[in-house]
Amino acid sequence: MKLQDFKKKRLPNTPGVYIFVGAQKKRLYIGKATSLRSRVRSYFDKDVKETRGSHIVGMVEKAKTINFIETDSVLEAIILEVNLIKKHKPHYNTKEKDDKSFNYVVITKEEYPRVLLVRARELLGGPTPKSKYEVKYTFGPFPQGTLLKDALKIIRKIFPFRDKCLPVSGKPCFNQQIKLCPGVCMGTTSKKKYAQTIQHLKLFFEGKKGQLIKTLEKEMRNMAKNLEFEKAEEIKKTIFSWGKTDVAYIKRKEISLFFF
Repeated sequence: MKLQDFKKKRLPNTPGVYIFVGAQKKRLYIGKATSLRSRVRSYFDKDVKETRGSHIVGMVEKAKTINFIETDSVLEAIILEVNLIKKHKPHYNTKEKDDKSFNYVVITKEEYPRVLLVRARELLGGPTPKSKYEVKYTFGPFPQGTLLKDALKIIRKIFPFRDKCLPVSGKPCFNQQIKLCPGVCMGTTSKKKYAQTIQHLKLFFEGKKGQLIKTLEKEMRNMAKNLEFEKAEEIKKTIFSWGKTDVAYIKRKEISLFFF
């Protein structure tokens, strides 16, 4: 694929996921971007061999076209990229990669599940495929740990979760005091309520935004129907926050981080 071919695609200056496609519609590489236009344009720079490597030059030469999916935020692009890579397993996403250094988001199998960021080697417990965690859900792998940590900070503001505190200990953890833990440690959130949060997180990491929004809207209507207007307003704020997840510091982080 040549630069002039790229120019014909007219990619938007918005967040999203791009897909280099080769012969017989084979997906060669999937990536995410703050700006689809700028990121994909960089693959046609004269110094791409020095900055990305000769294998990327070969990938671009093999590409016949570029497909893309726009997202409402960089955060959504991060999740969509991982799910598409997991589904299609493009050759150039796994070439010369050490999967053991990748990161996973883990939701544990507990009465009040923890949400953790775990390296692959830790998740698998070393040379054997036996996990050191009682895992209920696993999402990943995510190649960029720093970017994922930033993403989790945003997600946690929308859906507060437990990571370290002891359930119903009577002692507020630090995250509870800054409203990043829903009060599992203090016993101020019910098992049912917390299970809803975990379900929301599951839908998010599976990239099911539409289903998540519908679930939240249904919960909001039920709260209003039961005259629980304050709780309904909280859910309304959550839905609004969901549409505002494209945070500037994630954009800044992404500029200097590449998969290759």
